[in-house]
Amino acid sequence: MKLGWAVVPVAGRGTRMYPAAAVIPKSLLPVGIWPMLHTALDECLRAQIGGVVLVTGPDQPLVHSYLDEALAAGQRGEEGDLADLGRGLMEIELVRVEQTVPAGVGDAFMLGRPFTGDDPFAVLLPDNWFDADPAAIAQVARAYATTGCCALGMTEVLPEEAHLFGNVGGMELELVGDGTYRVEKLQDKLPGQFPAADGPVLRGCARYVVDGRFYEALLATGPPEVGEWDDVPAFQRLIAIDGLAAQLIDGQHYDVGLPAGYLAAAAYMAQK
Repeated sequence: MKLGWAVVPVAGRGTRMYPAAAVIPKSLLPVGIWPMLHTALDECLRAQIGGVVLVTGPDQPLVHSYLDEALAAGQRGEEGDLADLGRGLMEIELVRVEQTVPAGVGDAFMLGRPFTGDDPFAVLLPDNWFDADPAAIAQVARAYATTGCCALGMTEVLPEEAHLFGNVGGMELELVGDGTYRVEKLQDKLPGQFPAADGPVLRGCARYVVDGRFYEALLATGPPEVGEWDDVPAFQRLIAIDGLAAQLIDGQHYDVGLPAGYLAAAAYMAQK
């Protein structure tokens, strides 16, 4: 299934990654030698997504500089990963939209609606990092195509790895196909780390393939009067109203927006 658009939010302040993210936008922190943003955009290209809505913050000139240098390197015909990214971005539609205030991911997603309309589109948060083939978001798109429901990505978390992930994404599931599940319950977003279980558990991650139903669920559950607009209540509403699918992603996943996960991903890349 080919998607017309991906929404990639990078406007968050990344306070969990301070002090590094106090100066460098979190999305530009490297895993190996590739910034998180580079890896997420490369994932969009590998999944043959037609366009990217990049939601940036007002104080992120370095993000624009990185993109501009990638495009310039591609135009100059240079070799290397940066130029390859630039050439790939020249083949798709790249739109940069500014989120003027840090109002949360729900607000960031709504900024994409003028471009995506109500058609199916992808969502990739760069601080969820994957080494996966096929591309992680392409795997999630299969669940959307086979079930007709908005779909989340999932990965398996072993007990000894639970501390590497934030406390979000816990689910109750029903298997409906090869690695595809129906989500029956999604936990609230909670502080701290993901709780360790007695054995492996499946946890949702920030790769989605959704459509206009997701926007409507966001509007029905937010924005809140106080605090940032989160997307978990929207997915909980989808479970109750339209159904929600989940796809187990075949590949390595790290929550690199969390210090422990970031260091684990760096160690993984060093071993590769």
